[in-house]
Amino acid sequence: MDIGTLIAMRYRIKSPIGHGGMGQVWMADDEHLGRAVAVKTMTPASGLTPKQLAHDTARFEREAKAVAKLDHTGLAAVYDLGVETGTHYLVMQYVQGLDLGDYIAERERLTLNEAAAVGVQICSVLAATHARQVVHRDLKPGNVRIRTDGVVKVLDFGVAAILDGDTNKLSTTGERLGTFQYMAPEQVMGEPVGPRTDLYALGCLLHEMLTGSPVFEHEAPLMVPSLHTEAPPEPLRVRCPDLPEDVETLVLELLAKKPVDRPAHAGDVYCRLAAHLPGPGTPEGALVPWAEPDPRRPFHHPMAPAARPVRQWARQTDRAQ
Repeated sequence: MDIGTLIAMRYRIKSPIGHGGMGQVWMADDEHLGRAVAVKTMTPASGLTPKQLAHDTARFEREAKAVAKLDHTGLAAVYDLGVETGTHYLVMQYVQGLDLGDYIAERERLTLNEAAAVGVQICSVLAATHARQVVHRDLKPGNVRIRTDGVVKVLDFGVAAILDGDTNKLSTTGERLGTFQYMAPEQVMGEPVGPRTDLYALGCLLHEMLTGSPVFEHEAPLMVPSLHTEAPPEPLRVRCPDLPEDVETLVLELLAKKPVDRPAHAGDVYCRLAAHLPGPGTPEGALVPWAEPDPRRPFHHPMAPAARPVRQWARQTDRAQ
């Protein structure tokens, strides 16, 4: 796929965005509706047999159909699915904002109410996907996007596991999909995954948000998976003694080696994090112009106007004065 390519007589490829779980992600123009979209094209690994290629193609299509059935503000909407000159593609909502990894890097570590604001929004997404028997399997900072209005989106279900009926067969035995620094022990061992696999990854994200560092690091990256299976995580308050004990306990439970020892579901995690959410701000504060994404904004100013009208009103007020 090249810049300028027209897909399905409507999606004009503009620039690469990054690599997804199963291929390349592009920014494109939907020339029919005049809007920006994200197009994910499937890029098969070299040397695949026809059977392996069919397997990967089926998983790519399952991702699209599974996510398309979900209706949640924290997910990028699916618009289209098809094949163009032999290349499978998925068209989704283009999400503007800052990924969580960059957000953490800019701040070194997040405040507790910032981390809680991100965490509860991820919990809401996981609750919706898990209820549909969809497990993300690759939850990491690069797959969490904070929009300019503070809404958190969970992206890239390219390695999602779909747990109902015969769709379990789409993931072959022993297949380890995910990212080493956020991979649950059962993923490392090639064992079956479930909703609590995503909760382990959420524990990794909360640890990184609150301390500024991943749970496990090693000068040899290939050693990191063994740390997830064998090494105990460092309690949060070793580095951040100001954090409440209940937050440390929650993160340690999320990082339990055995899935059965983790919280029962995303709703449980939501309730425990929600106690640390920021409180509501003043109505007037919602009309102060802002430029940077802030995950606390939906809680400070629920349903408040977005940045564009706020800045427009501020300019009009300045001119009037």
